[in-house]
Amino acid sequence: MPFAILQVSLIIVLPYLLARLTQRWGTQDWLSPVVLCYVAGIGLRNLTPYPLDDRLSMNFSHGSILLALPLLLYSTDFKAWILLARTTILSFLLMIAGVLASVTISTWLFADLLTQPWSLAGMLAGVFIGGTPNMNAIGIALEVGDETFIKLNAAEIACGGVYLIFLTSVAHRFFGLFLPDFKGDKHTGENEFLPRNGYGWQNILIAFGLTLLLAGLAVAIVKWTTGTLDKPGLVILLVSAFGVGASFVKKIRNLPGAYESGEYLLLMFCIAIGMMADFSEIISDGWLLIGFCALVLVLAVSFHALLCRLFGIDRDTMIITSTAGLYGPPFIGQVAAVIKNRSLVFSGIVTGLVGIALANFIGVALANLLEKWIMYNG
Repeated sequence: MPFAILQVSLIIVLPYLLARLTQRWGTQDWLSPVVLCYVAGIGLRNLTPYPLDDRLSMNFSHGSILLALPLLLYSTDFKAWILLARTTILSFLLMIAGVLASVTISTWLFADLLTQPWSLAGMLAGVFIGGTPNMNAIGIALEVGDETFIKLNAAEIACGGVYLIFLTSVAHRFFGLFLPDFKGDKHTGENEFLPRNGYGWQNILIAFGLTLLLAGLAVAIVKWTTGTLDKPGLVILLVSAFGVGASFVKKIRNLPGAYESGEYLLLMFCIAIGMMADFSEIISDGWLLIGFCALVLVLAVSFHALLCRLFGIDRDTMIITSTAGLYGPPFIGQVAAVIKNRSLVFSGIVTGLVGIALANFIGVALANLLEKWIMYNG
């Protein structure tokens, strides 16, 4: 019991401490709290003898993501996103096309090697279009076992970590070999998105109250239409849809503290997920998953880059939309600082939020289609 209390305390408190640490060090642009939370969770799991409870971490990851998704989506201005530069939207759509193509090809190649590869495909489509929260949500929706999710998440962290190092090091020079340079002022619009207005506990309680109301409504609808609560996938999809719908209400979209609350829950999610990434299990029997995940990632980035080449999209926009899809809003500022183009921060963050909104639906739909295709050809 004392260990469980300490584990819960770490999940809740560490995000605050690590976020303050990055502010004090001034490292937000190249070492974000999201990265630190992942590293902290992974370190606690793999580098200490501390007896972590995977079930407890899983419950926290499920609960935090169920609340974080709508809180993050409230602030999405879809109308503003549609009015963004056409190259940003086109690059994002090409990124989605690349992910769908890569996942389909990889699933076909690994169909006889993995158990229920369509579920893994749906989860990877979700994480590479929206982010890790979507992979969790899609895993719940598809009723994937905890062990499978934990191993796939560890494999994705390993592969995604390598690509993130590439993005923040030599990617800008590499993609510049065959993509045109960005044209325009690289410093406009830096502070357009989500100004840090003052907010207090009252604002946070209102945001959480609205989120709990929407979650309760989703549960009630699922119970009324299906006669059971054993449909987590429908609940996740409904909550996502409600979050998107609420964003069209101006008062909700501008609700102070909503996005920040979602960010904090996302950091808690990162701690909890990191605590479940047991790399000893991946090393012992997870090489197939690493190979599957690595192939999806490499093909997705390659297809995206080639399509951007065909459509004449510049390297900065390609890199930012790739970051928005594969890692989500928290990493946009970090990558934008590395490529020295702050003008894309606004469009990158909004694109990342749009990815979060779409990924659950795309991932679940793709998994169902691939299951029918594999079973039919099996």
